[in-house]
Amino acid sequence: MSEPESKSNTTPFSQQLAYINRGTLDAELTEALAEVIKAVRETGKKGAITLTLNCSMLNTRDENTMKVTPKVTRTIPELDRADTIMFSTADGDLLRDDPNQTQLDLRVIDTAPAAAPIKLAAQ
Repeated sequence: MSEPESKSNTTPFSQQLAYINRGTLDAELTEALAEVIKAVRETGKKGAITLTLNCSMLNTRDENTMKVTPKVTRTIPELDRADTIMFSTADGDLLRDDPNQTQLDLRVIDTAPAAAPIKLAAQ
């Protein structure tokens, strides 16, 4: 048989969050969430917020005193960037035009139609 569930006297996490760094962590997470949500709406891609709470004893003499160090990590989605095709040289340079391709002497031709002479019908 399983043991009956006991009620915990532990402070709720949401309340603890408000205590860490005198409430500035809660404000930072709120701002981070809004930033990620805006980027997700703009890009249609996934984003994330990760909260890490590193917990350690403040000193070895007192096991009741804890140091909680928060770290907030944001994964903000970005818009896709267009690719650019370029050609490389042996010395590490990048060129827009293929150096192995013959360059053609191309020029713009004036395509404006010449005015045709007007012929009058004989009367």
